Amino acid sequence: MNADDDAERLALCLPERIAALSDEELRQEYLSNTAEAGDPLQDALAAELEIRNIDL
Repeated sequence: MNADDDAERLALCLPERIAALSDEELRQEYLSNTAEAGDPLQDALAAELEIRNIDL
């Protein structure tokens, strides 16, 4: 396995993982993530926050 395989597997499981979070868990996960824009997890969390209309 290489980094591309790991990144692809992460991208496939992100929607399920994020969908399972409560609104508060989602907010806390986003705020505790120190990644910058462009990071797949950070971008997915931000998108879900917007979909759910959650204010920080």
